Parts: sequence; structure tokens; C-alpha cells
Amino acid sequence: MIMWMRLLFTWLAASFLLTGCVSIEKSYPDKRYFVLDIALDTSPQDSAETGTLQIASARVSPRYSDKNFVYRRSDARFESDFYNEFLISPGALVAEELRQGLSQSGLFKFVVGSVNAVAPTHTLETVVNTLYGDFRDLRAPQAVMEIEFFLSQEESPSGIVFHKRYHRTIPLKGRNPEALVQGWNQALEAISGSLVSDLKASNLHLERRSTSGSPEFPVRWRLTSSSCEISWHICDATSA
Repeated sequence: MIMWMRLLFTWLAASFLLTGCVSIEKSYPDKRYFVLDIALDTSPQDSAETGTLQIASARVSPRYSDKNFVYRRSDARFESDFYNEFLISPGALVAEELRQGLSQSGLFKFVVGSVNAVAPTHTLETVVNTLYGDFRDLRAPQAVMEIEFFLSQEESPSGIVFHKRYHRTIPLKGRNPEALVQGWNQALEAISGSLVSDLKASNLHLERRSTSGSPEFPVRWRLTSSSCEISWHICDATSA
């Protein structure tokens, strides 16, 4: 009888330990990693013959600089998601997507990253002020992103030649990390597109080359003002 009791106790103890080990392995969800990836405009663009833009490493507000996703639950309460996060720092992801978008735009001859031996003519400083998922209203979740840009020119006496802040909120199709990343991608794509449009409307003094079927010739942008109206003129190489 005593021997039987000992065998039963040993069997129960072994079953408990085995069950405990299995439950420990499955007691928490797997971590998932995401990146930002925006759709690039592949249509032909007039390419610049001069100008090298350096995209400095994007600075992110300390509130959102960690790789963990941040959710806003109320006006005062935020949460950090340990199990869903960016593959690398969000600042590096934003800077790389902007580099590719500006390179595709044709605004500059070269667009390089922060670590490059090429001497830049312009430098773009990027500050991510806001980056979170807004779940205060569970029926209408949103992806929120705000980015501020400072473009400096090496030869400009004032240094800063362009500054603007862009804020986007994108409605989400679901309350899950995949939908949130899709919303952030849409927000970053919209911000990148607006930045390119605004830079094209600025006076960057860059020579440009036409991609049309007509013979190529050096051109440059000149901003003139007359009767309170501002207009763009394209001058060939022989005109002053």
C-alpha cells in the first residue's frame, strides 16, 4: 500500500512538472516585428544635374523613440506594446523611406544617408514629433504621425532655407498591429509626397535636365516677382 502511494505521488509530481513546463512555453505570445514601407512614385521625373541632399538621421520624440508600439487609450494614458514593435528604431525607418522618396523625386542629383563621404549641398533634418495609434475611440481607431523638416543649404547665409511641419491622421481598418502599420505607411507616404511638392515649389537654385523627347539642354529654375505675382521661368544656358 505504501509502495503504491509512493508510485502515485511520483506520477502526479512528474505530470505536474511536465504540464508546468508546457504551460510556461505557451503562456505568452510571440513578439512580432514590423517596418515602414511606402509606395514610391515610379513615373519619370525631370532629374537634377546638380545638388546633393543628405538625409540626417531622424530624431524621434522621447515619448515614441523606443521600438515598441505606442497606443493612446485616453487623453492622459498611453501604453507601450512589448510584443509588437519596429524591427529597428523608428527614426532609422523614417529616414530611409524619406531618402528613397526624395531620390525618386529627381529634386537632387544625389540623395545620400547620414553616413556618406560625399559633401552635401543641402541637409534635411527630420524630427518625428508624434507616432502612435489612437485608440481612445475603439469604433474609430487612427494612426497618428507628425514630422517636422528643416532644410539647410551650405551656401545660404541664413542656413535654413525651408521649414515645415506635417501632421496626418489615418483611419484604421482594424484594431490590430497590421492595420496600424498600414496607417503609418499611408501617413508617411502622404507626408513625403507633400514635402516633395513643397520643395519643388521652393527656390532651391538647382539645375535640372528634361526627360522629354526634345533635345536635352541645361536649365535652371529662377523665381521672379512682378506686380505681386510670383512665377517660375525656365532659362536655357545662354540666357542670364
